[in-house]
Amino acid sequence: MTDSKWPDEPSRRKAVFVLNESDIEALRLDKDGASLLLNEEVYILPSSSEQSNPVVQELIDSGLARPGAVLIQSPFEKDMYEKSTQAMERFALDKHLYFSTLCGYLGACKVTVEQIELKKEEKKETLSIDVGNPSTGPDGNIKVENEELASLYSRMDLQDTFAGGSPDLPEAERFLRETGLLGDANMRSLLKSQRPKNPLTSRKLRLNVTSETQRNLDVLANFKAPTFLSLEAGYDRHIKEKTEFTLTIRVDF
Repeated sequence: MTDSKWPDEPSRRKAVFVLNESDIEALRLDKDGASLLLNEEVYILPSSSEQSNPVVQELIDSGLARPGAVLIQSPFEKDMYEKSTQAMERFALDKHLYFSTLCGYLGACKVTVEQIELKKEEKKETLSIDVGNPSTGPDGNIKVENEELASLYSRMDLQDTFAGGSPDLPEAERFLRETGLLGDANMRSLLKSQRPKNPLTSRKLRLNVTSETQRNLDVLANFKAPTFLSLEAGYDRHIKEKTEFTLTIRVDF
């Protein structure tokens, strides 16, 4: 969809293409391009845009709104965007952070990542982590050959420690609704587990940290970019690959 005004509705800008005027005009004459222009979940942002919208201004100020950029909306904060080539990792880290924040609201004293699993197409790679072992802890020199797995590992906080205490259930539920994560089964289950008089003391779970981002990427999965568009390098690969990161996490209350 192309319009002079940035859409107020987040669902109409799950993906954003930053294009110059000549490319926008060429899209109108191209079969594949027309399908992009008519997509109700995609917004075409002219690179010469002078809109006063604060979200657009933030994209410009951060250097994201450059010609050829393909931006993906955060599943958790609808006015936040990242390049399509970096969206999966960026938002996976965000979801892990939100999970840890939820645990803090629920009175947890420790949240520990014990394993990171990367699944792509038919291949699966697993990195087991012993946070208490200097050779594999967050400051260690563990060798990870897969670049995507290594990158996520290097940027992730593997253990968060809290003072602990009584759960703040209203605030925890508000937080999940605000970030759109109330639909995540693990987070919803943790919220409910702290309601009884006999609350949970520890839990080990597997948390998929990429499922929501994948749904936003899927908006463009069937789009074939016309060859005349000069889009950011790696765009096609990151959009069409099915990448899944799953964390094995232990939560202690």
